[in-house]
Amino acid sequence: MRVSDVTPESIPTLEAERTQKPQDPGTLTRLGVAYFKAGRFQDARPVLDSAVARDPSNGVAAIYLGMAAEQLGDFATARSAYRHYIDIASDPSLKRTAQQRLALADRNEMEYQARQALAHEATLAAMPPESNTVAVMPFRYTGSDSTMEPLGRGMAQLLVTDLAKSRQIRVLERERMQAIVDELHLSDSARAAPSTALRSGHLLRAAEVVQGSVGPQPGNQLQVNASVVDVGSAGIKAQAQGRDVLNRIFDIEKQVALGLFANWGIQLSPAERAAINQRPTQNLQAFLVYSQGLEAEDRGDFGAAQADFNQAATLDPSFRAAATSAANAGNLSAASQQSVGQVETVVSQTTTIGGPPTAPTSDALTLGTDNTAPTAGAETSTQNGGATQPTTIRNTIPDATGTAGGQRATGSVIIIIKRPS
Repeated sequence: MRVSDVTPESIPTLEAERTQKPQDPGTLTRLGVAYFKAGRFQDARPVLDSAVARDPSNGVAAIYLGMAAEQLGDFATARSAYRHYIDIASDPSLKRTAQQRLALADRNEMEYQARQALAHEATLAAMPPESNTVAVMPFRYTGSDSTMEPLGRGMAQLLVTDLAKSRQIRVLERERMQAIVDELHLSDSARAAPSTALRSGHLLRAAEVVQGSVGPQPGNQLQVNASVVDVGSAGIKAQAQGRDVLNRIFDIEKQVALGLFANWGIQLSPAERAAINQRPTQNLQAFLVYSQGLEAEDRGDFGAAQADFNQAATLDPSFRAAATSAANAGNLSAASQQSVGQVETVVSQTTTIGGPPTAPTSDALTLGTDNTAPTAGAETSTQNGGATQPTTIRNTIPDATGTAGGQRATGSVIIIIKRPS
């Protein structure tokens, strides 16, 4: 059956069919799609969840589950569903569309969690932070040359990358901190205030927050200052400074990163130190353009960000972070210009809903199959000789922000008994 043949008017008939065949993935999928088309997203989600759990190869159910979860603001479930669809999709165009929706769901989830954190700020402020969790704020540029201002974001990204190479701390994504900064509408001067580090740390439940500044100095030099603010005590836990000519900006950043670790009391292994000393690029111009791309992405101009990242990758083809960021910005640009409704129209017109999965044949009792891919975000067990056990899809939005809990769907076990020949 074509997906376009399923309409809201089909709901009563499909609900009756589900009563007769509650385990049939095809029936569940058609009903979930009908609910979606009727705008009944709350009803669609658990039905589609069950369809995916019962037939992990069901691409229609997976992508409609992602779209329904998006409409409900459940971005964790949406991400899980889109990742699963990407794994099993055979249509390159729809797979690309799912990748674009996944990128947007990632960003939307961070923004949603920032809003939820701000709404529950008093509660979060009274909770202990997650130990060894570090957030890095955008660095403040103290010069007057506007073309160099994006270096503040570029420097923060470099530090996020290098600090994360220590296994003793967990560093939050730069974008997660940026979502808090945007939600608080912080100016450059406000970002530099110690009170801002404490507030953002509480909102992110980070134990420490790194603040810093980037500024020109006489003799074409650049100076970077950084400090680690302890959210619990409101004190400065570590400080570091780096200074050199502008062309050696990556050496400056390494001075700061290694200085922070030393003053922090974090002992680095030889492998960690070697990883930190690696340079993402040796091309200063490529890094400047890359930093411009970060700034454009933060303000939501994904097209400009993609152009900047592509230019940085062209200036230095070995600059892998630029190429990765260009692909992500391209996905964000495409997804932000296409509503879920438009995606649904394309999916509806180009896909079909099959019947239940073909049952395996064997001369012995068979429990499930051992060659089905688990649903994204699911837990499976391979007991009973490799049988796939019931699958659970969980929503991972943190309970600390007061958001909704997980959605659970139970899989099915197929038992086939053949008469002895």
